[in-house]
Amino acid sequence: MNLQYALLFIGLVIIAVVALTAYDMSRLRRPRSRPESNLGHFPEDHTPVRPSLLDATRTEGSDKVLRFDIEISPREKPREEILREQIRQLEEVATMPLDLKHGVQRRLRPRAEPDRQYLPDEKLDFVIELPGEQPVVRDAALGIFKQHEYKLNKARHLYGRHHQTERWSELQLDNIATQYGDLMLAIQLVDPKGPVDESELTVFTEIGLQLADALQRPTKLPLTFEEGLVRARELQEFCDTYDVIAGIHVVPSTETTFPGRAIEMAASHAGLELGAMNIFHMKNEVAPGSRHSFSVANLHESSAFNPVAWDKFETSGLTLFMSVPCAFQPGAVFNRMVTTAREIADALGGKLQDQNRRPLSDKGIAVIHHQIEEIEKKMRAFGIPAGSETALKLFNEAATL
Repeated sequence: MNLQYALLFIGLVIIAVVALTAYDMSRLRRPRSRPESNLGHFPEDHTPVRPSLLDATRTEGSDKVLRFDIEISPREKPREEILREQIRQLEEVATMPLDLKHGVQRRLRPRAEPDRQYLPDEKLDFVIELPGEQPVVRDAALGIFKQHEYKLNKARHLYGRHHQTERWSELQLDNIATQYGDLMLAIQLVDPKGPVDESELTVFTEIGLQLADALQRPTKLPLTFEEGLVRARELQEFCDTYDVIAGIHVVPSTETTFPGRAIEMAASHAGLELGAMNIFHMKNEVAPGSRHSFSVANLHESSAFNPVAWDKFETSGLTLFMSVPCAFQPGAVFNRMVTTAREIADALGGKLQDQNRRPLSDKGIAVIHHQIEEIEKKMRAFGIPAGSETALKLFNEAATL
């Protein structure tokens, strides 16, 4: 019995040391926030901005789309972001299929989609190739990777080509008996916290070398270490330039408020559904891109609505907004958002305003539409089309709504 207690104590100590080490390393690699700039006036040409639902700071630029950068340190996440993460986790758990072979229990390990090829994103990832003629079993490679991946902050994946079918997949999605020929290790160069830095890319390459040494395989790098850092900076500049939110406000035509029950009815009639964060969403069910074409939030105070008290709820404005880089054919999505805004305004006795709270005319709508089309054109020219899978990962669509 004493031996069991001793082993249990040693195990707890090891877990604590590993956790503290990972925490300290993540703090050392955590990027510093940019200095906050002063708030300024909105432009006179109805320019879309990013994002408009939280306090924002202005980034000046004479020939670029005006952007508002939100600087939030990891210890100062707003309540809305925390709720958003919790809601996403709950939705993922709620949609997990049941494994009835061994009783009623959730299948916690995700499964690969049939016939889908899982490969690194050549536009977004830094890759280490590990070619090999002899097959390797999944856990022989994945086990080594899992021992060291905690040292990394950016999204990282280990891919393998099935030895018999030649199909590429992600190792953690396969069963333990799967065998692979070639392997590829990938890390995402940019995420919402910023570009990968030299320290983390060094750690990543060291993990790749450890994996190659353990499996007795050579390594090949499509990009050199220096080219990877340059690519990360280019992607960050691209993200800073085109991370744009286009929005339209709907406010009462007179000095009144919109009642909650009327808002619910108008939104439902327009095809909107109340969803994550207790705001309305127009689902995207037919095209690539973001799973929500656009959303509708409360313009004032908390962006959320109170669905359990519609009869008591009221607000002096609504805001419709869309992520331009995450929308497939964003010009068409914006047109649909305008149509929905007009429909809601007619139902509630309201009028349209731009994000500077000025009346939004047909001319102003045309200006915004033209700017969105220019963003779409430039994103395509860069090689990352709006609404593409790469754009969704780069602009973190999965963590937004």
